[in-house]
Amino acid sequence: MAGGFAGKAVIVTGASSGIGRVIAVELGRHGADLWLIGRSQAELEETARQIAAAGGPPARVAAMDLQRRGPLAALIAEVGATHPHLFGLISNAGVMYPEPIMDGTVDRWQQMLDINVMAMLEGCQAAVKAMRGHGRPGHLINIGSVQARFEVPGVYGVTKQATLAIGDTLREELEQDDIRVATIVPGGFTTNLARGFLPETLDHLARGFESMGLEFGGPGTERVLSDPQHIANMVRYVMEQPIALNIQEIVLRPPVSTKA
Repeated sequence: MAGGFAGKAVIVTGASSGIGRVIAVELGRHGADLWLIGRSQAELEETARQIAAAGGPPARVAAMDLQRRGPLAALIAEVGATHPHLFGLISNAGVMYPEPIMDGTVDRWQQMLDINVMAMLEGCQAAVKAMRGHGRPGHLINIGSVQARFEVPGVYGVTKQATLAIGDTLREELEQDDIRVATIVPGGFTTNLARGFLPETLDHLARGFESMGLEFGGPGTERVLSDPQHIANMVRYVMEQPIALNIQEIVLRPPVSTKA
């Protein structure tokens, strides 16, 4: 399918499910040449199948552990060396362990830091090098979280505060390049971040829904947890704007918030 992103390469991390999958399908539908990165080869191949079903060009998949330093940067460098225009890196991969600090573990904190912060840094640096080598316009889009704005953000929120700070820093460093940096800040959206939640955390969430008169997954839930397609639409919107326009940050939230 020909589209506004035809002939442009876009790399999406965390593309094996959830928000990353929806972003990838949306960009593929509009013609982007996609490289899909995630932890599950089978799920990445399913995302590629959905892109093809939407009329997009064949997508490449690369299963990798984003806690390991090196493979992500190497893949981005390879894309830059083999494709004439690396147009976008969508740093979406993330893990969320929201338990209190006193119930947390060093391993879970380290995983959030490695994937939510270090992998994003590694990917952005490699993408900028490739984009500068092409001398053509490009976008870095980082997926944050409104939890970064909470008065008590928790360790996960701290990693998303880092996402905002890194985006601000890169934006200033790249002012003289035709490379724009945007941070998309979602509120409550349906995703699979809860896959690592402790049972007591899931119970707490269920009680929160009950306090609002809702059953998790039942009618009305969409007013608290929105469709990730809205995020994908906003990513596409940012990448469709003139490169002379600097879109710093976009916050997307459902109409009902579970936390002020």
